[in-house]
Amino acid sequence: MSGELTVGLLGAGMIAGVHAHAYRESPGVRLVAVADPVPGKADRIAEQHGAKVVPDLGALLELGVDVIDICTPPTTHADATIAALEAGRHVFCEKPVTRTMEEARRVLEVAATAPGLLSVGQVARYGPDHRAAYDLATSGEIGQVRMLTHSTTTSLPGWSEGGWLADPATSGGPLLDQAVHSFDYARWVIGSPAVRVHCMAADSGVGPATYALSTVRYENGAIAHIECSWAHPASHGFKLGAEIVGTEGRVSWSYDQLMGGVLHPREGHTEWWDVLGDREFTQELRAFFDAVRNGGPPPVPAHEAVESLRTALGALESARTGRTIDLTTWEVS
Repeated sequence: MSGELTVGLLGAGMIAGVHAHAYRESPGVRLVAVADPVPGKADRIAEQHGAKVVPDLGALLELGVDVIDICTPPTTHADATIAALEAGRHVFCEKPVTRTMEEARRVLEVAATAPGLLSVGQVARYGPDHRAAYDLATSGEIGQVRMLTHSTTTSLPGWSEGGWLADPATSGGPLLDQAVHSFDYARWVIGSPAVRVHCMAADSGVGPATYALSTVRYENGAIAHIECSWAHPASHGFKLGAEIVGTEGRVSWSYDQLMGGVLHPREGHTEWWDVLGDREFTQELRAFFDAVRNGGPPPVPAHEAVESLRTALGALESARTGRTIDLTTWEVS
């Protein structure tokens, strides 16, 4: 596929704005329209990027855009992804791929025969530091990877429409919304399926299971320790610490006080500045657009994103029951 790629953006929240900004760094990509169910919410992104505002996914599809970019809450991902794929569009869907495994199975079934590509926003793979560490680990320079630690701690994000992130039924809490990045990155680096997960979680003033520690065992014997939190004070910012340990060495890196800015004008819309917008998301979306032009494969195939979803849901089940979850046999809807 050559020539200009046109995009319809579904959702107009903070992450949608980051995506729209990233399109500018992909030559030959044009945002045509933005849809959001909240009246007026899509106006700012549309105005900034010379796009039109339309009411819903159906209207985006009627415009004949090449790509649908889904930046809505995870409970809406399955239906929107399936509708767009069945309409013959390429789809980029933010993580997690779906909210439940039943929905994930539906998406996989449709994606297997759809003419368009489906890729999922597991953006941790595209951070310069994360990518460099992956390259070191997979090149053999630190030997065989035996352990990976990934910690992301922050306060409850305040940007979700109506506070949907604080609703575990919608977001899955930090274990699904946030740690799904860690589970995906660990699986990608270790290169072996997750077979068991055990998780301990604590409630906090912002909700249930908002601080969690998970240990994952992989088929090749490696382990990962995943920490996530929305229970830290806002002054803490967003902190990340990571380490990969191999038989011949280790690599570690961290972010301290990784925070975007926010402008609250007297009139008009709140504006978020995401410092990641010029890093991971730009590379992630450029890789997707390149894959569309080249006929695939998708940068993050749906089945890989589903595996990360399953591990995160297993961690939630472990935290709820106190049991270690055998991911090779566990049945979950």
